[in-house]
Amino acid sequence: MIESALRSILINDATVKAITTRAYPVTIPQSPVYPLILYTKITGMRDHHLRGPSGHAHPRLQVESWSKTYSEAKYLAVAIREALDGYSGTASGVVIGSILIDSERDAYESEIKIYRTIMDFFIWHEE
Repeated sequence: MIESALRSILINDATVKAITTRAYPVTIPQSPVYPLILYTKITGMRDHHLRGPSGHAHPRLQVESWSKTYSEAKYLAVAIREALDGYSGTASGVVIGSILIDSERDAYESEIKIYRTIMDFFIWHEE
């Protein structure tokens, strides 16, 4: 599963690991400890040829850094981007041809006073 592979890449990267190993799919737990990473599949595109599925996919996954300070959220975002952008290899049994960043933006959650950086990545991999 590509989500498990993405999480594995992140929490095993030395720079990311020095900041946090907290990486959650889709939702953040109640009373979270910051900084943390949130990841969500946005689209699940799959390749086909004339005989049907090719066995390759290129979903878009959103990866967010969350922190109590803007600078820490940005520092974590840089670590995430450097761990993922341009990655190719095998993670959690998933063969990944390429991970490429598509976009990056900042946000502030005023109700909980948390900063976040939101990045979208395209991931080409075998299923």
